[in-house]
Amino acid sequence: MMEFLSSYLEHVTILGLFFALLLAGLGIPIPEDLILITAGVLAYQGVIHLGWAIPILYIGVLSGDLLTYSFGRRFGDIVLRHPRVRRFISLARQQRIERYFARYGNRTVFLVRHLAVLRAPTYLIAGAMKMPGWQFLLWDSLAALVSIPLMVGLGYFFADHIELLYHDLRRVEHWLGALVILAITSYLLVRYRDTWGVPRQDPLSNESPEQECKKVVNDEGP
Repeated sequence: MMEFLSSYLEHVTILGLFFALLLAGLGIPIPEDLILITAGVLAYQGVIHLGWAIPILYIGVLSGDLLTYSFGRRFGDIVLRHPRVRRFISLARQQRIERYFARYGNRTVFLVRHLAVLRAPTYLIAGAMKMPGWQFLLWDSLAALVSIPLMVGLGYFFADHIELLYHDLRRVEHWLGALVILAITSYLLVRYRDTWGVPRQDPLSNESPEQECKKVVNDEGP
């Protein structure tokens, strides 16, 4: 009986964490990183099995992200103009995200996975900009391979100091985001160092900045 109850509790708990990640991916104000850290703590306490939890949580994270992306691809232009949505995704924030796409292309999806504040808005805008679905899934899945084991591992290995860990979570996110930005910037500098000092000649275009961003997103490969 105890084995049955333990197994039942484990499955219900993992299922609850899975659906919580789906809701977080849709922009519901449930901190995704907090869910992952909680999963690590529960694994440390023996409530769930770590080996099963990580792949299920991975699928949950990607599913939530894909729902947000798909919603943006289907209704993005309408949703982004809605007054209630503008409270959370202001025009300034939308333009900031579009500048990221113009500068880094589809690698922006990888970058913002480590920046909780911009995560859901960026995925919604990526869909609205008609970013190819397979490219979105590629960059998002690669980023999740880093963030999910990291957050679950933090909860597992620091379960005895969980209050301190929750207090410093935002600091950890900022450092992780800074490291990702530094890595991408270094890569771009090395890759395009031969073009330094070469005048850039852009063809005349009548396209708006939003159209140019969409063109970058649609045309760029991984």
